[in-house]
Amino acid sequence: MEQISDEKLYVLDQKQKDNYPLKNQISQDFEDDTHIYRIIRLGKESVKIMQDLKWEQRLLKEREWRRLKVYQSRGWLHYAIFEKEPYVLLFKRKITKNKRS
Repeated sequence: MEQISDEKLYVLDQKQKDNYPLKNQISQDFEDDTHIYRIIRLGKESVKIMQDLKWEQRLLKEREWRRLKVYQSRGWLHYAIFEKEPYVLLFKRKITKNKRS
């Protein structure tokens, strides 16, 4: 089986780049018994930053996802990477007594 280098894996051709929105898109929140979840699809500018910094294959810290122009309140955790779409960020946050604090 041929190994694909990281460079080849995440190089986007022009057609793929056209599929990204101009700005970051945030999903509606959804929840279970313990957490609130959110999906953020990065826009073209944020994708470019992420590619330049080679952040596609790891979870991001708060200061890193804020650098990608992801604006949300404190307490959100980037908890998973969707391998087929590394520019879709999955976030979660613990539910507190008043749910939104």
